[in-house]
Amino acid sequence: MKHLLRTCISLWKQAPLWRLSFMIGLGGLVMAAFFPTPWLKKQAPWLPGMAPAATHAPRDSAHADGGPGDADNAPSGPMPVHLQYPSMSEIVRDRVILGGHTIPLPKGEWHPILSAQISNESPLSFLALVRTHQGAITGLIIAQATQQPIALDRAGNVTGICHDDRNFLNHSLPVSPAGEDCIGSGTVVIQGNDVSTNPLINQSIARLQALGVTPIPPLFLAVQWRHVATTTDGQAQVGLVDTLIPPLDQQTHQLLAPIPVWSRDALSPYPEARTFLTRMRSWALEWQKALQLGFGNQLQGHTPPPDPLTP
Repeated sequence: MKHLLRTCISLWKQAPLWRLSFMIGLGGLVMAAFFPTPWLKKQAPWLPGMAPAATHAPRDSAHADGGPGDADNAPSGPMPVHLQYPSMSEIVRDRVILGGHTIPLPKGEWHPILSAQISNESPLSFLALVRTHQGAITGLIIAQATQQPIALDRAGNVTGICHDDRNFLNHSLPVSPAGEDCIGSGTVVIQGNDVSTNPLINQSIARLQALGVTPIPPLFLAVQWRHVATTTDGQAQVGLVDTLIPPLDQQTHQLLAPIPVWSRDALSPYPEARTFLTRMRSWALEWQKALQLGFGNQLQGHTPPPDPLTP
């Protein structure tokens, strides 16, 4: 032991390059302990530092339209978001209240992962929930709703996603006394940091990654609901709900078809995937009705239909 100590002291005095390498290595270990990555914190939870909750910050338009389409379909104006991080141990079923409106939930156990209150200049509330079953992610909901009417011109072109001819389904329902209630259904591919033009979807995916909720399905079928109810004095109540369901085999939790073929006309060789998409189309129409009723707090006596991944 004494010989080893003398050797180290000798190296410290006579080998400046070794001394520099030792100091850099020690400094790196200290930095890693106090500023760990999410992966390192998961592997060594006893480290004193806290991992960041998200991998990137929200963009300026805090409640963009949320689809893979045009990023301009967002309510206009500065909308700073103050994100909160609920505990995933909380379980929500059936419905949640957001901004004074009822948001129905598909059957299953949902866990809140992000919430936010937008500034008074644009009073929307935001909530993200994830559904899990047998260790697999089976759904993701990104919901936003006004707490009080806003000027119609502040709503922007939020319904633009419902008119994208690349979607596998577009549909509209009448709104009383005036406005638009519609859905646009397409795909969301989880690849890279920015998977959507909606920064809140990106934040939600980043939150799941930070929490270590894996594996995240590489593709979701998204039903993007947009509701703008206008009044005679030029105001509007706005609701936006993105419901993401992964097209998985319920036993293996694998995609029913490769990512590149998930388009309107490329699923012919995959009968199970084709059946899933057909069921998703039918469910989306009923889901739109449930969302519209819920936003008007008229869900009493109405049971939302089971989605294609409901056991």
